[in-house]
Amino acid sequence: MVFDFSLITNIAVFLINAIDIWLIFLIYSANSKKKINKTFIMMAFFMLIWVDFAYFARLSSQSNVALFWIKIAWAVTIPLFATLYFFVIHFIKEEKKHKILNKIVLSIGVFSFFITLFTDLIVKDIKSKQVWSKLIYGDAIMVFYGLVLFLSFLILFFLLKKYFHFSKVEKVKTQYFLIGILIFLFMNMVFNIIYPFFLGISKYYQLGDYSTVVPLCFIAYAITRHKLMGIKPLLSSILVALIAILLALDIFIFTPNFFLQLFKGLIFVIFLYFGYLLVKSVLDKIKRSEELERLDFELARANAELKRISRSKTEFISMASHQLRTPLAAIKGYSSMLVEGDYGKFEKKGERVLKNILISTERLIKIINDLLNISRLELGKLKLEKNPCEIEEIIENVYKEMKPRSQQKKLNFIWKKPKISLPKINIDELKIRQVLYNIVDNAIKYTNSGNISITLKPKQKGRVIIEIRDTGEGLTMEEQSKIFQSFTRGAAGFTYWVQGTGLGLHLAKKFVEMHHGRIWVESQGKGKGSTFYIELPVG
Repeated sequence: MVFDFSLITNIAVFLINAIDIWLIFLIYSANSKKKINKTFIMMAFFMLIWVDFAYFARLSSQSNVALFWIKIAWAVTIPLFATLYFFVIHFIKEEKKHKILNKIVLSIGVFSFFITLFTDLIVKDIKSKQVWSKLIYGDAIMVFYGLVLFLSFLILFFLLKKYFHFSKVEKVKTQYFLIGILIFLFMNMVFNIIYPFFLGISKYYQLGDYSTVVPLCFIAYAITRHKLMGIKPLLSSILVALIAILLALDIFIFTPNFFLQLFKGLIFVIFLYFGYLLVKSVLDKIKRSEELERLDFELARANAELKRISRSKTEFISMASHQLRTPLAAIKGYSSMLVEGDYGKFEKKGERVLKNILISTERLIKIINDLLNISRLELGKLKLEKNPCEIEEIIENVYKEMKPRSQQKKLNFIWKKPKISLPKINIDELKIRQVLYNIVDNAIKYTNSGNISITLKPKQKGRVIIEIRDTGEGLTMEEQSKIFQSFTRGAAGFTYWVQGTGLGLHLAKKFVEMHHGRIWVESQGKGKGSTFYIELPVG
């Protein structure tokens, strides 16, 4: 008893055609201008011709017609392998690297097409044996197979050679190529070469033909698979295609009634329309994802370049600050000695000039120290040297140091000591002292009359708060939000103290945060003074 495979063969060919055409549509819609997509479409077209004309040859009852169909199928075989080679070359982006080899492969594809179609050198005749046919090969069949093996070798060689230099994402895509191509090559080697040529068995020849859909599916998935896309959009497209195929099979094979076919055909057309809308939305999503991926890549590259430039800038500032601080320290030392009379007395005019030089030098040294601290912070080289310290003693020293300056401006400068003794806190004394100095210095600069007060208060949960209040120029809401940024100063800074850089409060914030503390400012507005708060942990 011989089982009739005709129905299964018809369904298989129908499915392969439907999948092939669907993949051509999918890749064309994704991007019709890309060379790799164009190559895929050509490759899918050749595969379609191969499967269909071999199928027509098996159906034909006339030997001369069957021979013509099978020659067409064989004629596109080497062009198919040549197209697959070009697809791989485009994928690994080496199309300009192998110009001579590309021309050779193209020539082989074109030349073999005409030789196979118009001569008997490859396929000489065909003999029908019920449901399958036996081929009579020509004299050049071994050359034909040799060219197929040569192109197969090139395809695998270039893929494997490039595979080890790919990124992780590209390696995943290449694995899909390899799996699909290896299955295709294996099935064709067994059922289209070994069985018919060496063993004389042709009845399994169609299995090799049908394997053409395998690399198509794998390659299509590899083309459309992107990091931002995932597998779900592609699966939705394939699901629509499969449903459409099943509906078509039901209409043309399993529905004998003509009117019922019309009704189902209408449903089929409606489904195709909505399926098209779904696929179109999926493809739009892919394009948006690709654009977002491209923008994200460009942004990451620009961000990396900005970080590199910022680090170079920081290193330059650090180096320049080091180089400037040494001569400035010498200028300050000699100026101080001249002012104190170590080298003799000067006239009042000369003494006044020397004092101005000393003041300007001290101001410049402070700016350079701030810049150096900023650069060290940005480079991660500034470390804390914590020790248990009396916070009242640190505030007391800053108060005493700044008191003469407040008296020069006739300000009422008050230090409100806590009523209870506070425990020692673990801090870097020099940095907290600089924080207090910077804030009190600003308070004196921007307060022309009235009061400045420092208050130390204990707070729950093992923290203390230092409050520095003044009756000076005050801050707007916008200035309060920006006051701790680098090179940022309130409007009063440009009016009353033009020499400032705006780095003092920025450093103060950074130093406090390094201690896991908080610093903030409150002000009722212009002319209503400001209050700075420093909150530090005790432990």
